[in-house]
Amino acid sequence: MVSATTQQRLAACMTALRSQIAQHPDGRCRTPRFDQQLFTTTGTRLADYLLEIERNLELFGRCQNAQERLWLADRLLNQIAALQREASSQQLRPRREQPAASPRQQKLEEYREYERRLKAMIDQREQRLARAESLAVQQQLKQDLEVLEGRLARCRQAIAAVEWALSLRGDVR
Repeated sequence: MVSATTQQRLAACMTALRSQIAQHPDGRCRTPRFDQQLFTTTGTRLADYLLEIERNLELFGRCQNAQERLWLADRLLNQIAALQREASSQQLRPRREQPAASPRQQKLEEYREYERRLKAMIDQREQRLARAESLAVQQQLKQDLEVLEGRLARCRQAIAAVEWALSLRGDVR
């Protein structure tokens, strides 16, 4: 009876942990996140550690020896607590310690930054066009706007292409 409630509580903690980890982009870090005594996994993603916890929970459910169950329960609690702390501290990590995004994710962020800058340039040209007094300046600004809008259209096409590629892999944030 006690082991059934323990297993149910651990399963509930795992469910909460899965949803907490799902909220974070899960790229790779340069080094493992935890000590080898806590996790035997050598991966650097939160999902790698979550898989080890799930395996240990499954092993806990099959274990018959009371002493081994007690040791596994303690280990599972320590692993879950450590992974919860790590998942909740992702926003606090300095940029260099955060998981590296995939090359496609980096490209998408780069294209979005280009899009933002192009929009700002278009807004600036439109404001200047509204204040322009001479015909030559107005024509030049209209020509600039056409060029910038063409660039913005190509940029949005590139963003759509990268998002499509990421959606095929299931990587879209």
